[in-house]
Amino acid sequence: MKSLSYSLVALTAGLLTATPVCTVRAAEAPDLSIWLAPIADENGALTRLDVAIRFEDPPQDAALASMAVTANTVETSANAIAALAFSDARGLVPVVAHDSKLDADNTQRTWLAQRAISGPVTIAYRVLIDPQQPEQARPQYELRASDGGLSGGGNAFLALPADEIARNVSVHWDLSRAGAGAKGVSSLGPGDSRSSKPWSVEEIASSYYMAGKVGTFSRGAFFGTWQGQFGFDGTELMGWAARLQQFYGDFFDQRPASFGVFARTNRLNPGSGIGLTDSFAFTFSDKTTLEDLESLLAHEMVHSWINSLSNSMDAPGGLALSWFGEGLAVHYQRMLPYRAGLIGRQAFLDDLNATAARYYTNALIDTPNDEIPAGFWKDTRIRVLPYDRGSLYFATVDAQIRAASQGKRSLDDIVRKMLAVRRAGHPMDMALWKELMGQELGTQGLSQFDAMLGGAGVLPPSDAFGPCFERVTKPLRRFDLGFDPLILTTPDRIVSGLKPGSAAEAAGLRNGDRIRNRFPQDAMQADQNATLTLQIERDGRQFEVTYMPRGETVEAYQWQAKPACPSD
Repeated sequence: MKSLSYSLVALTAGLLTATPVCTVRAAEAPDLSIWLAPIADENGALTRLDVAIRFEDPPQDAALASMAVTANTVETSANAIAALAFSDARGLVPVVAHDSKLDADNTQRTWLAQRAISGPVTIAYRVLIDPQQPEQARPQYELRASDGGLSGGGNAFLALPADEIARNVSVHWDLSRAGAGAKGVSSLGPGDSRSSKPWSVEEIASSYYMAGKVGTFSRGAFFGTWQGQFGFDGTELMGWAARLQQFYGDFFDQRPASFGVFARTNRLNPGSGIGLTDSFAFTFSDKTTLEDLESLLAHEMVHSWINSLSNSMDAPGGLALSWFGEGLAVHYQRMLPYRAGLIGRQAFLDDLNATAARYYTNALIDTPNDEIPAGFWKDTRIRVLPYDRGSLYFATVDAQIRAASQGKRSLDDIVRKMLAVRRAGHPMDMALWKELMGQELGTQGLSQFDAMLGGAGVLPPSDAFGPCFERVTKPLRRFDLGFDPLILTTPDRIVSGLKPGSAAEAAGLRNGDRIRNRFPQDAMQADQNATLTLQIERDGRQFEVTYMPRGETVEAYQWQAKPACPSD
C-alpha cells in the first residue's frame, strides 16, 4: 500500500473501522461502502477525488470488478485513475485489466483477479480531474470540476463488483481537504448516507455525486443540490420540484425513502438531463429560465419511476427501446404537472405544441425504430424521434383505451400495472407491454403498435388531451441546417453538402469552411424562431455566420384551447 497517497490510506483504514451511518439495513444483504475525499488545489478547484470502495461477498471467479470506459459515448474517468490497488483479507490482490466493447457507444473495463479472493475486497484509487476540460453536449455522467464544486455519475468513476448481487450501500465523505464550507451529497442523500434497501450494481452505477461549495435544499423526502448559480432563486425551483415529486409518488404508487435532484452548469448544452436511481441530474446556464427547468425536471423525474422496458434506459442497446421510456417521460412531463395544478393551460399547450411542431415538421419522420440506434448520435432529427413519436403514440393509445373502456381505464392504468409487475420481481418488458395492449385494444392496437415501430406517422385524436383542447393545422418550417449534419460528428467539422438556396448558403456559409463551435440542436428544432450562430474558420480567417436553420414550409398539427372552455 505504500504507493498510495496518505488520504487513500486513511480512506481505506476508515472503511475497516467505520461505524454504520444508521442501524436500519437489510441484514441478509452484504455491504458495499463508498468513501470519497475531494481535494482542492491551491486555487480552490477540486482537481482530485480519492476513492475507496469496500464490498462483501466479492465475485469468486476471475472477473472481480468493472467500470465503464465509455458510457453512451461519454468518456469516463477510467483512464484518469492513479494509484489503483485491490486488497482482501490476505493483502494486495494482483489484477489484470481487460477492455471489451459492448456496442458502438459503450466500452467496459473489467479487472481480473490473478489469485483466489479471501474475504471482503477493498479497491482504492485516486481520480485526477482537469478543471479546464471542455463542456460537452452528451449525457452528463463525466466527473467534472467547475464553479467551486465537483460532480459526476457513479458509472463514470466507481469501480464496482463484477456481479449482480444487491448490497446495502453506504456513502462516506471526507471533506477536510475540499475547502471551507464544502458539502457532499449523493443519490442516497446529503452527507454520510445509507440506502434504505439493497441496491444492485446497476443501481449504484446509476447514482450521482456532488461535492464542494454547492447550493442545497431539502423538504421531507426530497433534496436538491446545485453546482453553480441559477439566474433565479434556486430554492423556488427546488420547492416546485419537491411538490411534483410527491405528486409523482402518489400517482405511480411508489414513494422512495428519499429523492434527489442534482444540477450543474453547462453553457454548451443547458437543459440536458439524465434519470438516476432515486434521483436525476440536469444542466443549466445563467440564461436558462425557471419555466424551462420546470419542464426538464418534470421529464427527468418520470425516468426515476419508469426507466424503460427491461430497465434499458442508458443501458447498452437501450436506444432501440427509447420510444417507451422517453415517450412516456415526454407524455407525462406535461400531463402530470397540469393535473397537479403546477402548470397552467398555456404552459401545457406550449409544451405539447413544441413536441408536435418538431415531430410533424421532421423531414425524417418515417425513420423506422430499428434504425434509430445507429443514427441517434449522428443526426438530431433522428435523436428526437423516440421522444416526439413516442409521446404522441402514448397520447393516441390513452385516447383509444378511454374510448374503448367508456372512460373506465386509461394509459395510466397500464403503466401502473407494469410498474407493479416490476416491483413484484417480474420483467417489465416488451412482451408485457404487448400483452396489456392486446387486452385493451386487441389486434388492431397491436397492428398500430407495429406500424409505429415501422415509422408510420402518429396522430392523436383532436380531443386526446381533454374536451377543452382541439387539433388544428398551422404552416411551420422544417428544421434544416443547410449542410450535411454528419460533419458535426467528425473531428475537423469541415462543411460539406451545402444545400443551394438554403438559409445557410444565403448567410455566407461555404463548403470547406471549418465549424469551430459546438451547439445543441434538439431544442432548436422545436423553436421556429431560433437562430444559429456558427464560428467559422476559412483561409486563416475567423468570423461568424448567423442564420435561421429552417427550410420548406409544411402544414403541421398543433393543439389549441377551445374558446368555450373556462380559462385557468
